[in-house]
Amino acid sequence: MSETRDLLLRGVRVHYEEAGRGPVLLLLHDTFADHRAWRSVLPKLSERFRVLVPDLPGFGASEKPSRFAFTREAFAETLCDLLAGAGAARAHVAGHGLGASIALTLAADHPELIDRLALLNAAAWPAERSWTARLPAMPFVGPLVFKQWYGRGMFHRYFQREVYAPGYRYDRALVDAWFAQFDPPEARECAWRTLRRSVLDVSALGPKLSKVRAPSMVLWGDRARPSLQVLGRRLARELRDARWESVAGAGAGLCEEQPDAVADALGRWFETR
Repeated sequence: MSETRDLLLRGVRVHYEEAGRGPVLLLLHDTFADHRAWRSVLPKLSERFRVLVPDLPGFGASEKPSRFAFTREAFAETLCDLLAGAGAARAHVAGHGLGASIALTLAADHPELIDRLALLNAAAWPAERSWTARLPAMPFVGPLVFKQWYGRGMFHRYFQREVYAPGYRYDRALVDAWFAQFDPPEARECAWRTLRRSVLDVSALGPKLSKVRAPSMVLWGDRARPSLQVLGRRLARELRDARWESVAGAGAGLCEEQPDAVADALGRWFETR
């Protein structure tokens, strides 16, 4: 059984879900999502771990702050405070997409807090993107489209084309709920700042890899775009202590597409001695 909580961290209210008992496991969601991205893997993981699943600042039910930096470092520092507030001296961390880049930053800057990492759909170098995914970064027109014209249909197309494997029958109600959280002006502003400072610009992430000491698993769906999987394999090679693992039948939204396989892979990895 899970419980929802809120903590005030560096002046920002952060919402999170907690379930289970045992070693602490922190789960970090991707852009445009919230803690519900992990809802299908949480029951299995909470049988073995004390699982903390936050909504990152600016997303989900967390506060939409106007004075937050929205850099990977700012997110990582907030998560340090979350662990302290939850009474966790150390934790395993699994991150998906944006959450994976934050997990890498947290492990590089605060190695004393991290036991093991799982990096889902993670890359530390610029990725090949479709024009719709590149649109928010386009000068002048990008911010206008993203903040004012990016509607429900475009939001769904992003998940259909960029996240899920072709033909996957995704949960439209969940994506509708994420759009409802994204749609208010203050939430769009937070998402825009996150895209600019933490998603589209990964130039500062590569140099941090040599500082990561935690054993890491790089996990990708085997139906994700091959060009992106190449970046994932490169990440597994360049981290000090890492291995690559793939999930059959999943695209980039592997936690929703193949939740049992992901939960099993994470459970095995975090219980490795």
